[in-house]
Amino acid sequence: MKGLGKNVPELIILPVYSALPSEMQSRIFDPAPPGKRKVVVATNIAEASLTIDGIFYVIDSGFAKQNVYYPKQGLDSLVITPISQASAKQQAGRAGHTGPGKCYRLYTESAYRNEMSPTSIAEIQRINLGTTTLKMKAMGINDLLSFDFMDPPSPQALISAMELLYSIGALDEEGLLTKLGRKMAEFPLDPPLSKMLLASVDLGCSDEILTIIAMIQTCNIFYRPREKQAQADQKRAKFFQPEGDHLTLLAVYEAWKAKNFSGPWCF
Repeated sequence: MKGLGKNVPELIILPVYSALPSEMQSRIFDPAPPGKRKVVVATNIAEASLTIDGIFYVIDSGFAKQNVYYPKQGLDSLVITPISQASAKQQAGRAGHTGPGKCYRLYTESAYRNEMSPTSIAEIQRINLGTTTLKMKAMGINDLLSFDFMDPPSPQALISAMELLYSIGALDEEGLLTKLGRKMAEFPLDPPLSKMLLASVDLGCSDEILTIIAMIQTCNIFYRPREKQAQADQKRAKFFQPEGDHLTLLAVYEAWKAKNFSGPWCF
């Protein structure tokens, strides 16, 4: 737009992704003012869960970020992966939802036919199976490796989930559910978090632990816009606790509570 000089109408550029604050997200639905154009730069959040009126052109890069769990490292990471043919169809469908439109694909037809898988990888095959394994054990399904999944996860992922559950005391040496494991299965939480909650009862700090868990479950609470990074870091430094992120989150919550749960304070 800068290269086109002063004589072109204004382009309103609006990003949208799941961690963006909701009031910023809702700006994408406002109609463009007369004589101006709106461009929405979106992650695959816009593929199926959003319909924005008045979008007639879609540019599809052919890539998306996917959350993948690596059982060997025990870590989740966001990986840039080629999308599937099903996703590409969904994205093309966003163009001209309310009238005729066009989708520009930044990949070749042969890449679409030969390199993209027909459907996306099922979520069960790329996430941490700790919660799933615990729930299944609690339902009395003991032999997980021979269970008839529609999309079977890798044996390595199931074994690493069972090792995790054993290490936090939810399973015994035989791989059977312990009393603690049965209690943990009642919570809609990641197993380490439900273990932490149950342990906090004996340690007399449930109130703080509940707050910390709730803070972990929310998206990142600190907003760090690119043009104000230094300012954002200064504001954030006020809450730093030397013991680490968990207590920093607790400090933020306590400060918010002291300010009578004020919205403007959060901004």
